[in-house]
Formats: sequence, C-alpha cells, structure tokens
Amino acid sequence: MAPIENYRTNRAHDPIPQGETPAAEPSGQNPLDSPESQKRLRKIEDWWYQARQAQALSRYEMALDQDFYDGLQWRDEDKLTLLGRGQLPLVFNQIKSSLDWIIGTEKRTRVDSKVFPRGEEDVPLAEVKTETLKYVSDVNKAGFHRSAAFRDATIVGVGWVEDAIRNDPTDEPLYSRYESWRNIWYDHLSVERDLSDARYVFRSKWMDLDLAIAMFPERAAQLSAAAWTHDLWGNDDDEFYWLNNRMSADGRIITRQSYFDDAFNSDNRRERMRLVECWYREPAKVQVMRGFPRFEGMTFDQQDIVHLAVIEQGLASVYDALKMVVRCAMFIGGTLTDHGCLLQDMASPYRHNRFPFTPIWCYRRGRDNTPYGVVRNLRDPQEDLNKRRSKALFILSTNKMIADNNAFDDWDEAAEEVARPDAILKKRPGSEVKIINETDIAERHVMMEEADARYIQDASGVTDENMGRQTNAVSGIAIQSRQNQGSLVTAEIFDNLRLAIQLQGELQLSLVEQFYDEPKQMRITGTRGQTRFIQINQPQIDPETGEEATLNDITESQADFIVYEQDFRESIRMAMFETLMNLCGQLPPEVTINILDLVIELSDVPGKDEIVKRIRKLNGQVDPDHQEDPNAQAELQAKQQQEQQRAQLEQQMIQGTLEEQAAKIKKLLADVQLILEKAKTEEVNRETSAMNTIMSHQEQQANERDRRFQRTQSAIEALNAEAEKAKPKPGKEA
Repeated sequence: MAPIENYRTNRAHDPIPQGETPAAEPSGQNPLDSPESQKRLRKIEDWWYQARQAQALSRYEMALDQDFYDGLQWRDEDKLTLLGRGQLPLVFNQIKSSLDWIIGTEKRTRVDSKVFPRGEEDVPLAEVKTETLKYVSDVNKAGFHRSAAFRDATIVGVGWVEDAIRNDPTDEPLYSRYESWRNIWYDHLSVERDLSDARYVFRSKWMDLDLAIAMFPERAAQLSAAAWTHDLWGNDDDEFYWLNNRMSADGRIITRQSYFDDAFNSDNRRERMRLVECWYREPAKVQVMRGFPRFEGMTFDQQDIVHLAVIEQGLASVYDALKMVVRCAMFIGGTLTDHGCLLQDMASPYRHNRFPFTPIWCYRRGRDNTPYGVVRNLRDPQEDLNKRRSKALFILSTNKMIADNNAFDDWDEAAEEVARPDAILKKRPGSEVKIINETDIAERHVMMEEADARYIQDASGVTDENMGRQTNAVSGIAIQSRQNQGSLVTAEIFDNLRLAIQLQGELQLSLVEQFYDEPKQMRITGTRGQTRFIQINQPQIDPETGEEATLNDITESQADFIVYEQDFRESIRMAMFETLMNLCGQLPPEVTINILDLVIELSDVPGKDEIVKRIRKLNGQVDPDHQEDPNAQAELQAKQQQEQQRAQLEQQMIQGTLEEQAAKIKKLLADVQLILEKAKTEEVNRETSAMNTIMSHQEQQANERDRRFQRTQSAIEALNAEAEKAKPKPGKEA
C-alpha cells in the first residue's frame, strides 16, 4: 500500500492554517472523527464515487484491451454459439506481436538523463546529482518499472509509476515503482498531461487485516469491522460493477470475458479490506519564500530551522499567496449510503507539491480526454480475423449433404460418416444424395483474414520491415522508408513517454534535494562495467578558515532535470550517422579527424563514450555538454597552456636546431669553397703545367724541325756545291 506511515514527518510542513486542522478533543475523541474531518471525508468520498462512475465505461474498454492482448478475444455468447455447432473458437493473436515490437523498442532504447545547474556555482553539484540519480535508478531498477508502466500505456492507454520516500534505514530512501492502472483513478476533468490541473488522484488496494492494523493500530476496531473474506466477483470489480450500474437504468447489462478456473479471483479465505488513498489539492493561503536560490518558490515552514535562519539573516523574504496545496488522505471505502472511516489526513511531506504518481499516456480521446491504447483500434479487425479463420477452417473440415428423405435409415450415422475424409455412405436405391464442399467460400474468408492482418499492421504502425521480416522492398532506401513510416505512426507514444520520464525525473530530483541530507557513499557502475564511488554530504574541515564544511551537499542548491533528446530519435539518428560516415569518406583527412567524435556519438557502437573520449584526445576537441563546466574549462585552459608551452619549447628547440644546422651548413659551404678554390688552383696548375709541357714539347719539335731543316738545307747546299763542282768548266769542254 502507500508508504504514508513511513514518511519522515519531522520534515513535513502543513500549509493548511491551524484553524482548519482539527485538534484532539479533551474527551479523547480521535481528531479524524471531528466534524471538520468528516466533512472533508464526505467530499473526498464524493470524488471517489464520481471518479468510479465517470471512468467505468473507459476502464471497461481498457480491460477488454488487456484481454485482447492476452488472447482472451471471444465473447462468452459467441463461444457458446460456435461450440454448439461444433466449431472451435480459435484465436490467432496478431495484435500481440505488433504491441510487443513497440514495448520491446522502449526496452531496447532506454534513455539517459542529466541534471543541469541553474548557476555557475552549482556545476559540480549538478554532476553529483546526475550520478546520484543514476545510482538511485540502478538500486530501484527504475528502468524495469518504467517499462512495465509503458507496457500498460501501450495496451490500455495509461501506465503509472510512483516516486516517494520511505523511512526504512535498511533500504534506499527514494523508491520508484510501477503501479497497476487498475488501482489508480484520476480526476477525469483534468486536461493537462502532467495532471497539473487535477484535483485528485486515488489509489485503491486490497490489504490483509493484520497489515492494516499494524499500519493504523488506533483504528483496529474500524478495520476489523470492514474486513471480510470474499472472492473478486462482486463490488470490487469496478469496471464491471459501476458500468452495469450506469447501464441498468436503460435496461442494458454489459457482459465480459468470464474468469473460468481463475483461482486468484475466487475461493479467498483471508480477511481483507479495501483501503483508498487520495492525494488531492486544496486552496490555502501560504507564505512563499523568494530571494534565496535554494528555497526559491518554496512554501515557508515555521518549524524548519533552516527556513527561519535564512529569513532572520535577511537572505530571503516571504510573501503571501493563495496556492493549491497537495494533501494526502487515507480511508476505508464506504458505500453509497454509509460513509467510510478516515485513517489519515495530512499535508504532503514533499516540497515539490505534486502528486507522487506520474502517468505515461498512449493516446487520449479528443471528446473527453479518456486514454486508450494501440489495441483499441485493432480489436475489430482482430475479432474479424479470428472469426474468419475459424470459419474457414470449419468449412474446410466439414461437408454439406443434400439427400432425399428416404436416403438413409440412420441419419446420425450418415452425418458422422459424411464428415469423414474417407466417408462411405449407404443410401437407399433410387434416392439422391449430393455432397457439397464449399472450398471457394473458405478461400474468400482467408483473403479477408489476410486483409485484416495487413490492416492490423498498418494501424499499429509496426510493419514487416520494422520486425525484420522479408518483404517486397528490395533496396535499402525502400526498407528504411517503410521503417521510418512505422516510426512516425508510433512517434506520439514515445513522445508521451519522454514527457513522463521528464516529469518523473523532476520528482526524483526534488526528493533527492530534499531528503538526501546525510553522509552517503554510492557505487556507480559504468556501461563497460567499471566501478567508481562518489560521496555526498561528507563533513570536512575547510583548510583556509578552519570551519566545518560539507562536501557535495546536494541539498544546498536546486537544479534542472533534462532528458537526452537524441535517444528518442533512433532511426533518424542512425540515418544521420550513415550519412555523415559516407560524407567523412569524401572530406579531407584533416576535416574528418575534427568531426569524427561527433559522428561516432550518433552511433550505437558499444563503448562509444570511451571511443569518443580517445578521439577527442587526438583531435583536441572537448565535450560540448561540458563547455560551461568550470572544472572542464580549467582543465581545457591548463591543457591549452601546456600545449602552448610545449609548442614554444618545440619551436625553441627547432630554432636552435635550425641555427646549429645553419652554422654547420655555413662552415660546410666555406669548406666546400676552399676545396673548390684549391681544386680550381690545382686544376689551373695542372692545366698550366700541361700547357707548358705541350709548349715545351712543341718548342722542342719546332727546334727539331729547324735543326732538320738546317741539316737538310746544309745538305742541299752541300749537294749544290758538289754539283757545281761537278759541272765541267766551259773551257775544258771545248
């Protein structure tokens, strides 16, 4: 039942003026039996009866939706008719597979959340609160409870989760759990999806007598008088009982699926009673605090020493306001003529001044805002499918016979024989017997049945492509287009889920900021299984002032709860990832490395956070979500300074190396110049020597030629002289 008795009442404040809160009378009368309390009880009971009557038809339809999902899809009268003709009431539950895809999608894409600060000084505590909420979610298995509520929303139209505080020191103070839609009645005149305009929310449960007396010992006599052993065929079945009360005036009685062999709903021997819990809003004049961020907009509590200290120090002020204040009452349900017994009536112990129940809607009817689920529009084609499949099978399994009156001696035997596939009929001679098998009619039923199955897929938005079945869509673009079409049909369901997660996160954050004021160490487990520990509200001594301080005091500031948007756009996100990956293959490498971390964030790769972190170490980028974090900014500045110092040092080293290399090159050039000059000198000397040698040789040759010429000339002259001598003298010849 409700944990009202476990609330930390020392932290609660009652904004209702004392004049409206009855005090105990000297006679010892319980203040809950005073005229003021009884007047309030009568008002609450009137709300209770009105809510049950107004929502009876809607809840009856919701119960039928649940039955259809569970395979209870035949009316009792239709079953009896089919069984009377020998036809089986077959069920081919096409609805369940479609809804299971929607339910499974939520389980596969559970989202993450983050707490954002309201000021720069609250950034570190916002990170601590984010980790705290993750720890609380893990401990309470909040994801599984939310999935159960989303399952109800998808099937019947609305699901509920509860977030409250318990005072059991052996357990986590904040708990989150699923609550069945059958136990909740809300203000049917409410329009807002967050119930901000609702006057009340009821929760009703059956409880054993001993447990109820343990919770309310001062009301033991009233509880014992209200307890009885019963089955669940009577007034406790609200969807059936109240609906028939409405219809009986018109002479109509509504029937529904019978609970054959349902031991849970019958043969009960335990003493039990029905307790009703009502969270309701009452107008009250209160004082509201302002001027101090921690308590901005809170109702001033004169019994809270922190509130008093803040006001006395002038850090905050108060102003009078008329507000709708949330209260909680619990009573034993009475009848239309007899009033019940009030067990509790108190102000809400929670600062958020909201109901502890968060609705998850599927669809809401435009006429009166009543909820309905995906099943509602699928019941007719599903019922038609079952009847046509059963009819087709019956036609294929039976034969019709037309015969003369005197054709058979035993007509029962003939009827049994004609139903056999190997029938042998003995008829009278001269009589006529005709066997008819209407297979063509069975084929028409099968065609209509297939049309019903296709309509169920189209109406639910869950196509064969979404479910991974083979279809006539061949190209990847065609398959993706049909998958996107199914995602668009179910977009409203998941958008309502996102709103519910946002509202539930706000409640959890408020409860953490209010009640988590004691030292605590929490273990946080990452996606890769790594474990780390964080501490909150740890007392320590300030080394500068020597005064006692508190490390990670998460109650000293307020923050905002935000749901990650991208987790609700899976198909679009994956399409963006594929597009950007293709684009990265066409961009220059220096551009790709700078945007690669953002591209990987769009993927569903396991351990992508670690991959992105390592990529950002390489490309020097920072997480956009942490750009406003002073610690991240300090780390970034320190990293940039280190990079600058490293760059300067590297530049100096490079400059020194360049100068050293330049000196070496200059010396090398000088040496080369000397070598070249020396080589040039040696070459000139070699050329001069060679030239001198050539000239000396030529001179020698010339001298030799001159000598040979002279010798030749001398020889010629000698020969000429001898010739002259040899010539006869003219005188002698004569």
